[in-house]
Amino acid sequence: MLWSALGRFGTIGITFIANIVLAHLLTPKDFGCIGMLQIFISVSEVFVLGGFGAALIQKRNPTHIDYTTVFYWNLFVAILMYVLLYYSAPYIARFYEMPLLCDVLRVQSIVVLISAFSFVQTTQLQKQLRFREISIRGVTAALAGVLVSIVMAFMGFGVWSLVTLHIVVSITSVLLLWRMSEWRPTLEFSWQSFKSLFPFGSLMAASSLVETLYTNIQGLIIGKWYTPQDMGYYAQARKLEQVPTSALSAIVGQVVFPVFSMLNDKKEKLKDSLRKSIKSISFLCFPICALLIVIGRPLIRLLYGSQWDDSVLYFQILCLSGMAYIINCMNLNVIKSLGRGKVYFIMQTTKRLIGICLIIIGMTFGVVGIVCSITVTFYVDFIINSFVVNKLLGYGIVNQVSDVKGIFAVAFGIGLLLYILGIYIPLHQYVVMIIQIVVYVFSYLWISKLFKIEGYFLYRDIINRYINKKLWN
Repeated sequence: MLWSALGRFGTIGITFIANIVLAHLLTPKDFGCIGMLQIFISVSEVFVLGGFGAALIQKRNPTHIDYTTVFYWNLFVAILMYVLLYYSAPYIARFYEMPLLCDVLRVQSIVVLISAFSFVQTTQLQKQLRFREISIRGVTAALAGVLVSIVMAFMGFGVWSLVTLHIVVSITSVLLLWRMSEWRPTLEFSWQSFKSLFPFGSLMAASSLVETLYTNIQGLIIGKWYTPQDMGYYAQARKLEQVPTSALSAIVGQVVFPVFSMLNDKKEKLKDSLRKSIKSISFLCFPICALLIVIGRPLIRLLYGSQWDDSVLYFQILCLSGMAYIINCMNLNVIKSLGRGKVYFIMQTTKRLIGICLIIIGMTFGVVGIVCSITVTFYVDFIINSFVVNKLLGYGIVNQVSDVKGIFAVAFGIGLLLYILGIYIPLHQYVVMIIQIVVYVFSYLWISKLFKIEGYFLYRDIINRYINKKLWN
């Protein structure tokens, strides 16, 4: 978990700093162009990667022929998807009424081809819990892409600096993975192996497709029916909100899925692991989301400049979804680890159909309505996910809410008080922001200790054991 955290936060930290620099060099329209095309890239990558990664991790002892079969299948689908994107680019540009998008998509979709060469090695490293190598790869690749992108932005390449960023990151990632991993494909392909992985893998792929379409259809709607600037404001708000929530969920998710899979025949131990995971990650995520809402406006002005003020409200609303998002990730990893592919697919499809209906309703209230619909959907997801987990493990919505209600009360109670006080403090906005951050952190830790919030003592014990071990050594 520690290596996973170092890698994830290292990668996010590098790209986050780069995003601040690029936000001052580029325009909201440049970011909007990339956001408009993201749905096509993401959907293509779902077809390329499919659900075979989850199938390989969930399978107890995959063989070399399993890995080789998946490698060649992914490569074949990647070539097919790239050709499809290349020839459909003019029609996509016409749909958005932006001719530039044709060339941008044709170049950016190269990442679909490149990703096929990194999938199997990444899956193997995850299954072996070798997160040190994964972390080093991620940080190094991000750094290479960021440096090239910033140089290009300074030279006036505009949107092409963002395109190049993704390509350089993908190429560097593949080169490092092939150096770190001992596995190499041989000229073997087994239909028997493919058929054994396909039932679970195809359901995971279908679920990923539904999820990807839902996640990216928001950008498609905003990009088509509103302006590229609106898309840019939304994309930046989403990107900033996902820094803590996506990082935490990815850190925990890529570790707990293989670990949960090892416990899938020990239901009580799996239930206890899920409970501890939810309580520990909520203790970190809830206060971060609350604090970001409090300091949203000065934070965005400090990072991006006042020209991005229209992102503030989107950002604050999206932060409300972060709490449900992190718990949803835990519940979904348990369901996947139990190999319940059919249940997972039906559940995901149902949730996304509900989400699309909510977004359509939200469209009548503009971009703000869409963002509110997205946030509401996360809580609908939580109800459905916890219902399924209750059926499988006996740990449902009542138990989960009971376990995190104290954390929620403390996190948002302090946040609400500091938000109101911040309005009336007659100091510069950045000074007020610093005061709010310092007071929030100390208040949250002190009250958590006072009211015996379990997450506080969990992390305290972990830190104490680590310090004692270092001192003893």
